[in-house]
Formats: sequence, C-alpha cells, structure tokens
Amino acid sequence: MEVRLPSNFTRHTMYELLNSVIDYELNPKDHTITFDFSHLKFIEPSGITILSNLFEWLVRRGVNTNILCPERIICGKNDPLQYLDDSRFFERYIGQTITDNPEIRPTTIPLKLVTYENSYQWLNMDFTYWLSQQLGIPPKSLVNIRMSIGEIFNNINDHAQENTGCIFAQHYPRANEIKIAISDFGIGIPNNIRRIKPSLQDHHAIEQATVEGFTSKTSPRNLGAGLHTLIENVVNNNGGAVHIHSNYGILSCIKGYNGIKKIATLKNGFYPGTFIEVVLRTDAIENIQDNEEEFEWF
Repeated sequence: MEVRLPSNFTRHTMYELLNSVIDYELNPKDHTITFDFSHLKFIEPSGITILSNLFEWLVRRGVNTNILCPERIICGKNDPLQYLDDSRFFERYIGQTITDNPEIRPTTIPLKLVTYENSYQWLNMDFTYWLSQQLGIPPKSLVNIRMSIGEIFNNINDHAQENTGCIFAQHYPRANEIKIAISDFGIGIPNNIRRIKPSLQDHHAIEQATVEGFTSKTSPRNLGAGLHTLIENVVNNNGGAVHIHSNYGILSCIKGYNGIKKIATLKNGFYPGTFIEVVLRTDAIENIQDNEEEFEWF
C-alpha cells in the first residue's frame, strides 16, 4: 500500500499518517508500505523523531518500508527533504542520501537511536558538548538539563519493551529555544499505568505517571520521580514545556499563573510507544562559570 505524508508534518498532524498505516487492532495495515514524501512542505524536529519511531515500529513487525520522493528536489535549507537528508533520516532508512550535498546542520543533533545502556555516555558526551557549543556556556551549567533528559531514558527503560529511543534536537537561536524530541516504540505509558489503575483512560494515565511518588514498577528504584522531575526542571524551573504523546493520550505541561499547568486530551489516533518533546528556554539557563581557585606561593 502507498500512503502520503501530510504536507505539514508536526506532532499534531501525525495522526493522519498513523491512522493510515495502523489498523483498529493496532497492527500494520499491510506487509509492504510505501511512504510518499512528494507533497511534504514542512516538517518540525518532532516530525523527524516520529517518522523514525514509526519506521522502527513497522520494521520490528516485519513490514517492508519504501520511500517515494519527487524526481526533482529543490535543495536549500528551507526544503523539508533537504532538512531530512541533513538529519541523516534517509541514510538510515534507505541506506543513502537523496540530495547533492547533505551536511549536518550545526544547530541540530542528527537523528540517532540510543539505547538505555549507552544513554549516559551520549548525554555526557554528544548532547552536553553540542548544547555547550550552541549556548556558549560551560557543561557545568547544563547539569539539570542533562539530568532531565536522563529521566526520559529512565522512563524508556521502565516502560518500553525495547530500551531504545529515537532522538533529534534543534536549537532556534532567534526564538531562544531548543526542541528535543525523543520517542520509543514500546507498549506505551498508559498500558503500564493500567496495571495499577485499570480504569484510567490513556490521557489520564499519562497524567498519573507524572505524579510525584507514583510508579507502575514493583521495584522502588524509580519511585515515580522520572517524569515528575523532568517536568519540574523544564517547566517550573526553566519556563519551558513538555509534551507527551502515548497511545491515544496527550499530556501538555506548560507554565501557568500558579505553577505547572497540565492539559490532558484524548485523541482518536494511536501513537505506538511514547513520544516526548521538551522545549527549553535558552535565555533561562544560568551560565555557571568554572572558577578555579588561585593559589599564591610564598
């Protein structure tokens, strides 16, 4: 079967595509699916992670995935296919690039699959170095941010069938924002939460997962700290936002007048696994300088 990507690919418009390839029993609709990129006009960072997650989900269910691109690609930084190529999306899923001179953009971390076991090294090396270079501040200033993203990997390890996350990030200097999109292709947060609270719908189950002290794990290791800590650090302390999509539920966490405002909604489209978008305010990140002590020798 052949499916067309939405012309504007965002975390809001992704459900049109997901519904076209996933049936009501939550299985792939066909054994071979061709994705038509010809009408794509815009894709945001979250769209790259979402596409990667969908491809990984399909491949793990034995589906052959193909990609259809226009014969003529208008190269340039504003072209969505160039953007995807620069992110290394096509190289990963068809084994080659599709534009003449693809290059990783300095404001992005290219698409990558990171396992929980490798997440500590990725966060401390790749992510911290990139973020430090983008903001012109020392790694010491990024400890809370690094810890917050680490909580997403803890969530993946606790709730996903496979402990791997698809990651893509971009810095928007003019907007003073960094968007980090991470997704896994597990069974989703709601299915785990319902083992403890079986009556909760998906959106309320996600909200429950963010409550401090709540955990769906029999082990006390996490103690419900993961998503709560992420939201506290990003929304309350940084003034940013956290958006979580899992199965049929969405939870958006933003700064309200009296603390964190959580908006839980139910969709008629299914997201396989869990998608988390973190929006950071770069102008709210404190620049902590490394001040070495000066010694005088007499």
